[in-house]
Amino acid sequence: MIPAIATPVLYLIARDKRQNAARKLVHFSFKSFVYIMRGLGVLRWDIKGEEKLKRQNGLVLANHPTLIDVVFLVALIPNANCVVKERLLRNPAMRGFISLTGYIPNNDSTGLLDSESDFGGLLVVFPEGTRSTAGQPLKMQRGAANIAIRKKTNITPVIIQCNPATLSKQHKWYHIPERTFTVSITVKDDINISEYLDTPATLAARHLTKHLEQYFSQEAKV
Repeated sequence: MIPAIATPVLYLIARDKRQNAARKLVHFSFKSFVYIMRGLGVLRWDIKGEEKLKRQNGLVLANHPTLIDVVFLVALIPNANCVVKERLLRNPAMRGFISLTGYIPNNDSTGLLDSESDFGGLLVVFPEGTRSTAGQPLKMQRGAANIAIRKKTNITPVIIQCNPATLSKQHKWYHIPERTFTVSITVKDDINISEYLDTPATLAARHLTKHLEQYFSQEAKV
């Protein structure tokens, strides 16, 4: 509904301001959604370290326990950039709006590995590639580590937890818990990647991915 209404309006804005306007619209839409859900008594939240997300560029990596993790993160970050499923760009209702936001399709990561370009915002990535499976060790893909290594940028880790568990891989979206659930989000201090930069990029990404698996598993107590 929002993309259908907003897209033609955004094209009336000066070209150099469209992307920022589109991202802010997504930000305020997601922020409104979580406040409405809190007002209805569906959920609560506990956020720590939010000030660490108040920057123009950087790489944010988060674990992924629920369907609404990205909603919360984009609600916290006015200029968030995201990796989205390529099939959304084939959807006539979504294609124009997503193009305006500058979000990156998951089948085209070339720009993310270009050391000369920036992220075009604060890039949010879920390195698992899918939601976590409760009770199992986190298994991460190497894409996020490759981005950090090739961009030579430190990582801002975000730990997300949900209690009681809901909207996970083990729950259908309509399986609502009997009591209000709380989404806890903790933005940790940056992970310095300098120790990996003297190693060939492929090997460095492998080692960094292993470190990230251990780090997030310990912090999220998965």
